[in-house]
Formats: sequence, structure tokens, C-alpha cells
Amino acid sequence: MIQRGFTSLKSLELKILQPIKLHHEFMSQRTHQGHRKRVKEKFISSLGKELHDYELLEILLFSAKQRSDTKALAKKLITKFGDISGVINADVDALKNIEGAGDSVVVSVKIIAEIINRVLKKSARAKTVLNNWQAVLDYAYAIFKNLNHEVFRVLFLDRKHQLIEDELIMIGENDRVQISQKLIAKKALLLQSSSVILLHNHPTSNLRASAADIATTKHIATALQSLEIKILDHLIISDAGYFSFKENGLI
Repeated sequence: MIQRGFTSLKSLELKILQPIKLHHEFMSQRTHQGHRKRVKEKFISSLGKELHDYELLEILLFSAKQRSDTKALAKKLITKFGDISGVINADVDALKNIEGAGDSVVVSVKIIAEIINRVLKKSARAKTVLNNWQAVLDYAYAIFKNLNHEVFRVLFLDRKHQLIEDELIMIGENDRVQISQKLIAKKALLLQSSSVILLHNHPTSNLRASAADIATTKHIATALQSLEIKILDHLIISDAGYFSFKENGLI
């Protein structure tokens, strides 16, 4: 009898507390909705120019975290990665390690990263490369920023020195990238390219061209020379700046 009475009291307690819990969740949701509405209105009034980095990131995460406080998560991400650029370019695993940032958050952030990359590529294609060399450097810094592995890219140019295509040739580990000169020559012929610019990154701050870098460049130059296609330069990009093979007499 005592046990039955205890069970009845517990059941009654649950019946009383459940509506209170639901009311609390409802009011919390209304608070989130009201805050999100205000942030959106603030964005619309200035098209984002008056918003802090965490507020822009907060809006970006609305769809990924529909029932959560994205303001707290946005601030946590900014604190971890320094600024909004650091968040957008952060490693996927590093993002996932942040409490509250699951796959949906990673997708939202990396969609923006890919959009930025495509806009930069589009902008670069519209420019005359040799008449705006700084644009090429800016472009290279953007695509290599925060990469922790070595990659090799080739910019294929037409006779007017405009960019036809930016091709990712190889992804490697640290300083062990192996490049196929035949692949580059074949791509250059396919695109009817007149010249190329080679780009690769050093994940460390070391800007020195290794013996392998120099040998690879010579092999590619030999393969392209028979096709009357010039290598205008080979740039090594790192956090410390850039190294130009042409400026250093290696081409």
C-alpha cells in the first residue's frame, strides 16, 4: 500500500511538473525567436556592416541550430579561432571539437568557405594576371590560408595573360608532394593555355625552396617548353609570405 501510494504521488508530481516544463521550454523558444528577429532586423538595417563578427556568425548558424542559443556558440567559436576568418578557415576536426558544433555547424561554415573560394576564383579570372600581380598573391594567400597539408595548384593563362582555370594538381603530406608534369602538360593543351603559374604552399613558415621544389619546377618547365608553353613563375606560399622562383633567378 505504501509503495502504491508513493507511485501515485510520483505520478501526480510528474503531471504537475510536466506543464511547467513545457511552459518553460515554450517561453525559452519565444525568447530565442525574439532575439533572432532583432538580430536579423539589425542585419537588414545595415546589411551587416554594423554587426560584430560573432553576430554575423550567429545568423549563419540559425539554420544549423534551430532550437539552440547560437549567440553563445558563435562567441565560443570566435574565442577559439580568433576571428570570423579563423572560424571559416578552421579545420573540420577542430570545429567538431567545439562543444555544440556538430556536422550541421560544420556544413554551414564550410559552405561559406567554398562560396568565398569560388568568388575569389571568379574575380581572379576577370583580371589581367600580369598587370595585377598583387591580385594573384591575394588569391594564393586566400586558398592556402590555414591549410595544414601541402597542395600544388597551377594557374593556366591565355595569350592575354588572363586566367583560364585554377587546377588543383596534387594534395600531399607536409613536404612530400609529388607532381606529374605530364598531367600539367596535358591540361595545358586541353585548355589551349599559353603560359602557367605554379603555386604551392609550405604549411610551416619555411619559405625556402627545397631541392625537390627546384627539380620539380625544372621537370615541368622541360615538359611545357616542347609545347611552347611558358612558366611565368612558381610561387611558394606560407604564413611568412611568399617565395618567387622568378625573382630569385630559378626560372
